[in-house]
Amino acid sequence: MSSEGTIQDVLDGRARWCVVHGDNAEVLPTLPDRSVAHVITDPPYSEHTHAKVRRGGSVHAADDETPGKPKRATVSTSVVLGFDALKVGQREALAREFARICRRWVLAFSDQEGAGDWMRANLAAHLDHVRIGQWIKVGATPQFTGDRPATGSEAVVIAHPRGRKRWNGGGSHAVWAHAVETGGERAHTTQKPLPLMLELVDLFTDPDDLILDPFAGSGTTGVAALRLGRRFIGVERNAAYAAVARERLLAEEQGLTLAAARAGQQSLFGDAP
Repeated sequence: MSSEGTIQDVLDGRARWCVVHGDNAEVLPTLPDRSVAHVITDPPYSEHTHAKVRRGGSVHAADDETPGKPKRATVSTSVVLGFDALKVGQREALAREFARICRRWVLAFSDQEGAGDWMRANLAAHLDHVRIGQWIKVGATPQFTGDRPATGSEAVVIAHPRGRKRWNGGGSHAVWAHAVETGGERAHTTQKPLPLMLELVDLFTDPDDLILDPFAGSGTTGVAALRLGRRFIGVERNAAYAAVARERLLAEEQGLTLAAARAGQQSLFGDAP
């Protein structure tokens, strides 16, 4: 039996999780003050990164025009992220809601170019800026044009309401190396690897804590939350991704992968509690 419910069910303790299809700009204001323990989320990138991705589909020769020297051909590629960049003022509005809703840790993934903007937005919302961590993207895509270094990491902007802070990592560094998600469970263009999200949930949260992800995507943070005995509220405005996220969390409750659940495989643990 599923422990899925509505947002109110999760807040009131009648359910352990929910995935809401909706715009977080409309959903977050309905949440009471200090109603969730943590925000762990992967928002859209900055316009800088989106513009680079759009340009990445072009094919051109290298700029070396040395007489008699052949031009170096570049490798063509086409990447479609499937979502828009953050709008002007959106970080600031989100940070204000995070500061109001959240009692403890606020973690937001970011491209390197947008990390400083997230830090400033958090500070303006009266959150303490704690650290800019790094996800080292093992096996990340190389720079196809070959004329500059590729990006091998993403920032994790870490904030917290003012006051005493506590996590489960002791004095360890805010650097996490995990392979990018490329397997059959990948359902989103920027899906984070489950081992990474399991590590972050384990380090920053405690059993039965309520985690909010207002950019739930395909639900990886929710899967990690359920697997480690946390509660979860996800908000996703793309209907297809919201459906996948819900499907993945239902599969997780049965101890199955999404592929196994879709294939009709039975849980090794019998009916989910």
